[in-house]
Amino acid sequence: MRNIFGFAILLVFVLHLFFVESSAQKTGPDTIRFATYTYATNNRIDNLRPLTDYLSKTTGRTVIAVSYPTVQRLIAAIVNDSVDFAMMNTSGYLVLQRKNPGIILPLVNLEISKNAITNYGGCLVASTTSGITTIGQLNKENRKLSLALVSSSSTSGNLVPRLLLNKEGLRNAEEKFNVYYAGTHRQALQEVLTGKANLAGCGCAEIDSARARNEFDGKAIVVAEYNNTPLGPVVYNKKLNKDIVTDIRDELIRVHQYRKAVFENFCAGWTEFKMASRFKLVRDADYDTFRKMFTDNKDLWRMIE
Repeated sequence: MRNIFGFAILLVFVLHLFFVESSAQKTGPDTIRFATYTYATNNRIDNLRPLTDYLSKTTGRTVIAVSYPTVQRLIAAIVNDSVDFAMMNTSGYLVLQRKNPGIILPLVNLEISKNAITNYGGCLVASTTSGITTIGQLNKENRKLSLALVSSSSTSGNLVPRLLLNKEGLRNAEEKFNVYYAGTHRQALQEVLTGKANLAGCGCAEIDSARARNEFDGKAIVVAEYNNTPLGPVVYNKKLNKDIVTDIRDELIRVHQYRKAVFENFCAGWTEFKMASRFKLVRDADYDTFRKMFTDNKDLWRMIE
């Protein structure tokens, strides 16, 4: 009986994934598929669908929201021409352009208000019990310290911490540390705060949240941070009709003016978007400065792919 119950739960889960990923396939040939990816338990459909409904109404085209379980699955769908537009994270975008250059093009990303401090930064933190107070100490450290990161596809919780280490000459984190993925930014930081890990990489906003809960100071210290990470772009399939691209672009650029609630609901699905003021045009070249942080470290590229 227990096995039957377990099988039923698994079947429901599989059918849910099939429905989410294949919903675009059940529509007509003129349907525009706007996709994104899941973070933790949030597939972000509730954040994306009001925006696609707005785009359908204002452009007169059928635009639907689709979510994939991981960034990697989203990339695979883009490569297989199953996606027309997609909201990507920075790490996923860089990987896609490196492995499959030119099949998609960036359209817009989000602008952070000039009066606000961007919360799309990555931090490397150490437990106070580790004795580490600066990132420079890590090169001289003989112990095999534990390092908790968020997930392989996370920009601020994996890529940025690795780039910070790369800048210090630590080109392969796995050779220096016992690296593992905690799953979420909060859990990665909790690994340090509870003493399970010596080091953690996470979004800097997570540290602000922990400080607000009086959980950070005295237990951990920030040893390095980078706060100029470009936000991930909305991309489009290069094969799309130019009129479609223009229509969608124009509506995204002005949605914050005409449907502020729709815009804010969309931004609420991503921690790094919560301080955004509007969509703005973006080019691939806008990510070049960030790309240069990889230096010639091909191993680093392979780690995030």
